[in-house]
Amino acid sequence: MKFLRAVLLTSVVATIALAVANAPVAGSTGFAAVPDVIAGNSPDGLGTWTIHYQRIDGGNPNVVAAINEGIDAEATGQVQRQTWDGSTRRPWTFDATGTAYFHSIAVSELFVGRYDTAEPNMPIDTLGAVVFDNRSGIHITWDNLFRDKDAGLRRLSEQTIVMLPAVYTEPHRGDWQRSGAFAPIDINFKYWIPTEWGIELHFPDHQFGRGLKVITVPWSEVADLIAPEFQPIIG
Repeated sequence: MKFLRAVLLTSVVATIALAVANAPVAGSTGFAAVPDVIAGNSPDGLGTWTIHYQRIDGGNPNVVAAINEGIDAEATGQVQRQTWDGSTRRPWTFDATGTAYFHSIAVSELFVGRYDTAEPNMPIDTLGAVVFDNRSGIHITWDNLFRDKDAGLRRLSEQTIVMLPAVYTEPHRGDWQRSGAFAPIDINFKYWIPTEWGIELHFPDHQFGRGLKVITVPWSEVADLIAPEFQPIIG
């Protein structure tokens, strides 16, 4: 795993320049976002990758350390997935950006990237997302956000069935439903962040045709399912 954190000399220079040029972005909860970058090459030399993302500063040091550990893990995980799946015959690139968001009791990081190589159906857009409780640093997932995970996923599925076709044109009516892309299972709702307006769901390339797609399920539609300890996330 050392190669995942190995930063090229040029990337180190870029990191210093970025940190000087950009002051930390303050959140409304006393936390701030601080720029960081990792870059390198795949072990076989075919792949080149760069991840510009944001770590967290301010607040309780132990909580911040736990959140940053989770953000770093997702950043290196993005690289690991592309390295495992990357072309073994042609040069490839992977570039991603991670942006921190602050809402109520939550600190989130959304990663949006692009993998490209000289093969059919390229490039492919990628996603990654992690959400943390800013009071404790624990990872917030469907398992602990909802009182009943299965009920929560069903509600998200129901809302997505209604909302997504109203925002994006379905190539052939019924295709998304028949493909199972709306099914209330973890893999269909992996990427999300909490916002002022609700649960912002992000869908990856190919789940609903080409390109990334995003909708926001209002808090009012899921409030009755949020676990008591996370009710403040509604804001």
